[in-house]
Amino acid sequence: MSTAPRRPARVVILGGGFGGLYAALTLQKELAGSDLAEVTLVDRRNYFTFTPLLPEVAAGTLGASHVCYPFRSLSKRGRLHFIQGEVREFGLDEHVIWIENLAVPYDYLVVALGSAPSFFGNHQLESHGLTLTSVADSLAIRNHVIRLFERAAVEHSPVRRRELLTVAVAGAGPSGVEIVAELHHLIHSTLLKYYPVDASEVRMLLVDGGDHILPHFARELTGTGQTLLVKRGIDVRLKTRVTGAGDDYVELNGGEEIVPTRTLIWTGGTAPSSALTRLPAAKTRRGAVLVDEFLRLPDHPEVYVIGDGSHVMDRRHERPYPPVAPVAIREGIRAAANIVNALEGRAGEPFQFDFTGNIVGLGGGMALVNFLGITFHGRLGWWVYRIAYLLRLVGAKNKALLVLTLGLNALFDRDISCETLPERAVCLGGEISGDAGSGDTTSAPGGGESSHGLRGATRERFAPPGVCTGGANESSPEATP
Repeated sequence: MSTAPRRPARVVILGGGFGGLYAALTLQKELAGSDLAEVTLVDRRNYFTFTPLLPEVAAGTLGASHVCYPFRSLSKRGRLHFIQGEVREFGLDEHVIWIENLAVPYDYLVVALGSAPSFFGNHQLESHGLTLTSVADSLAIRNHVIRLFERAAVEHSPVRRRELLTVAVAGAGPSGVEIVAELHHLIHSTLLKYYPVDASEVRMLLVDGGDHILPHFARELTGTGQTLLVKRGIDVRLKTRVTGAGDDYVELNGGEEIVPTRTLIWTGGTAPSSALTRLPAAKTRRGAVLVDEFLRLPDHPEVYVIGDGSHVMDRRHERPYPPVAPVAIREGIRAAANIVNALEGRAGEPFQFDFTGNIVGLGGGMALVNFLGITFHGRLGWWVYRIAYLLRLVGAKNKALLVLTLGLNALFDRDISCETLPERAVCLGGEISGDAGSGDTTSAPGGGESSHGLRGATRERFAPPGVCTGGANESSPEATP
């Protein structure tokens, strides 16, 4: 008597950030040529974003095509399907999730929904702050800065010019340090060449509630990095919180100082994705899902939660793993490997991760590197920074474009084209009108890192961010999602 062929196991991955992507890549690799499973990846965008390079997109060094990789390119390699949408409901007992009006059944579920910017309940920050978690955010920051330079070029009042040319960044973690350094490089290497603006009118602030920048880095590197930023003229304010903001100011330490500015960039903290509130599972006060050492829900061992939205204890050090990309990548690989183990009748393995180092770019061909306890910076650090991200970048086309564009950037200035006509009538001597958006932030010590939340905040009141072009020396246009 013949038996019916066994149905492939249905593996569903929610979220296409670092954790979800590497879970999908690992399953593709381990199950190549096998009929054991079919994998479905679900994300509200149809592409992966290489978030570590977003500050360079914001500064016009790179464009969207360098950091975006379509998920459907993965589906050409094997039994992987993609659905664009957002999860609406979890049916853990029924082994089904609902995406919009579509029911998606599963045998194994990997939840990798990431995080979004957290403003600690401060609505002014949420209304006015520019975030840095997506390509759209990066392009909005770039276009906003260029529009302000266009405005400053025809502004006669020195006070207003100073206000237009002041940039405040809240949070001195890697994202905050990189965006302030990259924007400083954009302004001083390119914008000041083309705009009738004196360099002394430009002011850049990096604000953090901690006592040093880059809190997870070696102290000798943080000291070196802070010294380099200060030498460039960046005002580093430590033990200082952003507590309020309006359209034309940022408030520090509850009103002790008011900084006139039209630009506040928020990198001061994140929280797990709000979609996780629909997942019926135990969570921390922060909203992260509690999982066991195998990254599974204790009551539903077929459900794995990884990345910024999971709370995984490092038993060796009795502390949770931080919500950073390297941890999410390793969690994605481990969750996928444990699913393969289950499919092939083997026991799962607990998650463990050892940090090999950290790296942050400082713009202008400089970077800070800590690799296996060996620290270095400057031009050598920049080459390590470039090689490390080039190797990690997804897709041969993206890697080739990155190398080509960096070469072109060495020969030509960044593209500064941008639509500058106001959305509504503007009196050049009066207030800038249009869409609001600037923000104040209560800067947490050290500044948390964003992952994959989207906020299309546009602080300046000119045309919408999507109408501006350019951003890098590349042939293909930059498309905002």
